[in-house]
Amino acid sequence: MIGALRYEWFRLRSIGSTYWLVGTALVFQLVFAVLIALSLATSSTFGGGDEGFEILSTIGGSTGAPLLMAYIVGLVGVFSMGHEYRHGMIRATLTAIPNRTHVFVAKVVSTALVAALTAVTCVVIALGCLALFGLDMPSASALVEGSVGLVLFTVLFALSGLAFAALLRNQTAGVAMLMLVPSLFEFIIQSIVVIIKTNSDDPQSAGGVTVVLKYLPYDAGSQMFVQSSVDGFVQRALGAEPFGPVGGGIVMAVFVGALLAGSYALFMRRDA
Repeated sequence: MIGALRYEWFRLRSIGSTYWLVGTALVFQLVFAVLIALSLATSSTFGGGDEGFEILSTIGGSTGAPLLMAYIVGLVGVFSMGHEYRHGMIRATLTAIPNRTHVFVAKVVSTALVAALTAVTCVVIALGCLALFGLDMPSASALVEGSVGLVLFTVLFALSGLAFAALLRNQTAGVAMLMLVPSLFEFIIQSIVVIIKTNSDDPQSAGGVTVVLKYLPYDAGSQMFVQSSVDGFVQRALGAEPFGPVGGGIVMAVFVGALLAGSYALFMRRDA
């Protein structure tokens, strides 16, 4: 297992895309965090604190906008498995390390570690911007809860990218799934549910088809760092109460776990 981890860690450090993706995520984080902090510093209604930290650490994702950093880091997960099939390196990898379980686990661990370190660095950037512009620092509880939620969502998001690439054995298709499932497919399902519910006899009644909205994995997982969003408002208007951070995190973790389990089973059975 140690050999597989060393192999995968060396592979990640030897390809340029890892540096480009992590670097791009951190540059975006720094630029937008500085711009947002500058805006907060000149605002008469915001003084930083818990809400300011949440906005800065997610560069607006806590208000319901897409978490840009997770989408970029998620590509590290896709490339972790996608590069192997695109360039035919999977044969060399399995020749060097015949134990497929060790190879798969090493990719999961290395992807999770890169995603977690990037998310933690984003938190540090947010704190630095608060200090640089003289804004109030967050409370200890908000710092811990916000950081844990941000790190867990980013790690799960990146692992879902790895799983998509492993299931499809195609890098381009893996990228497409990682981009489209959270942003387009879940939106389509939400739109269908809204149309059905608003055309029913009692649009504001609890239960029914609106329950589906609570189990959309990426939207549920975002509850780990989102404080308020349009999606949450729509769900409540239709009689459905979204899961909280713990419940939403469990829904996303189960979804990603199922993706990883399926991709692992196929990885063990299919030809390289």
